[in-house]
Amino acid sequence: MNQIYKKDEFIITPFYKGNRQEFMVVNTKKIFKDGHTHLKSFKMAKYLISLVHSKKINSGLSLYLLTSLTRLSQDEDYINNITNLIAEKKHKGKKLSYRNVGGRKF
Repeated sequence: MNQIYKKDEFIITPFYKGNRQEFMVVNTKKIFKDGHTHLKSFKMAKYLISLVHSKKINSGLSLYLLTSLTRLSQDEDYINNITNLIAEKKHKGKKLSYRNVGGRKF
């Protein structure tokens, strides 16, 4: 692998998807198939590594990026917290539609 960044057990390697460069983040202490994720931005790859390293969660991240955090981390408590947040976000997305039938008329 042609790594371009390394921090502790994390490495970032570039690859090309068509003619677009993307990045793969790998936790070398996990089995490869369970411990890597693909990202479109080098900056985001470094950001996810820093979140996992400090065990912080940014609740504004997309479901894909939150899932990426679970793939990169080895800390079960951290993974459980992220998994709970993912479940909350999925549930929150399924709001009942509301229509005010008896609205005020002027």
